[in-house]
Amino acid sequence: MTTISSQPSFSTYIPWLLAFGISVVLMSTDIYAPSLPEMVLEFAAAEADLQWTLSVNSFGYCLASPFVGPLSDSYGRKPVMLISLLCFMAASLGCAMAPTLLAFDIWRFAQGMFSAAVPIVCIAVLADMLQGRRFGSMMAYMGIVITLSFAVGPIIGGFVGEYYGWRLLFYGVAIAGLLIFTLYYFLLPETLQRKTPFSLGGICQTYASMFKDPLFLLYGMITSLMLAGFFAYITSSSYLYIDQFGLSKVQFGVVTGIGMVTNALAHLVVGRLIANFGARKVLRAGISFVTTSAVTMAWMTFLEVKSAYILLAPVLLYNMALGFTFPPTSSIALDRFRHATGAASAFLSAFRMIFLGSGSYIAGKAYNGTLSSISSLMILFAGLTVICYLWVSFLQHKHAKKISLSEETLQR
Repeated sequence: MTTISSQPSFSTYIPWLLAFGISVVLMSTDIYAPSLPEMVLEFAAAEADLQWTLSVNSFGYCLASPFVGPLSDSYGRKPVMLISLLCFMAASLGCAMAPTLLAFDIWRFAQGMFSAAVPIVCIAVLADMLQGRRFGSMMAYMGIVITLSFAVGPIIGGFVGEYYGWRLLFYGVAIAGLLIFTLYYFLLPETLQRKTPFSLGGICQTYASMFKDPLFLLYGMITSLMLAGFFAYITSSSYLYIDQFGLSKVQFGVVTGIGMVTNALAHLVVGRLIANFGARKVLRAGISFVTTSAVTMAWMTFLEVKSAYILLAPVLLYNMALGFTFPPTSSIALDRFRHATGAASAFLSAFRMIFLGSGSYIAGKAYNGTLSSISSLMILFAGLTVICYLWVSFLQHKHAKKISLSEETLQR
């Protein structure tokens, strides 16, 4: 293990610098969603084939994620980030110029692979500099920018796609990637204090220890399952709202954006709540929101609601629940592997993207032009989220009881 530069002092501009990079790569995930119906016609493909382009991006992300964290632990945060950004820019240009759907799928997969480094390494940079409640609070504030990027993405995608076509979106992403590369090259400090030699055996051993930690896995699954439900909604809602409810691309982008803004506002509140009350109490509130959202969505499906604006009610609750669960679950899970934050961050990111991609894929196969085909998946994933939370609560109660019994034995 090699020591490199001493840990730099925390600068207020660093979170904004990191958040900007994360927002661009995450925006590229679904920025073209409002144009999916148009792309079906351009590529002469089925709706499910275009929905697959969302999933294949997530699977590319998952493939790269397990290696990004350990590479950043071995060679430094900054070099891994810069090389990945260059490749991300090239893949974005490939998406913009793709002549066929197959070529578009290949470039989307590559784009997902090389986008993985930015959010994973950015979170590792923050974990290098902050700990405990301060890290949890900063994750919440970072979440504001991250979720706003998901909000702005469909809105930008709606406007640009309506007037200039979807290809210009990917040219824009490539240009934004170049800007991020320049900013990181000149302004981002190297925060890794000690290098860990890169070893495939070591990587497997590190990830094996994470698989053996049930609490780490369950905290990761809580957010992952919620993201799966949310992206099941995102994947098919463009077809439902545009083709069935008659919304324009711009209106769809605005409706989607409103939900994301709610998520961002939740993150804003959560940052202060974690600092004052701790991550576990905030997580409990998030679980109550997702439960209420699932019940409301089930009721509206039963009533056969056909208004995108009325359906916003349970969707907004779901977005709020995401805002209340992502920061505390990330903070608690990463605190369990302080010695390998890069690998732990990569593991959680891959975990989330696997579920995200699976949710998109299942939604693409299940969508039949009705609300029930979307809402049933959201309700399913919300229910599984609640089960994971109850399991976490049981394990923590069991652990606390074991400690209490041990203390009583020692006192005797």
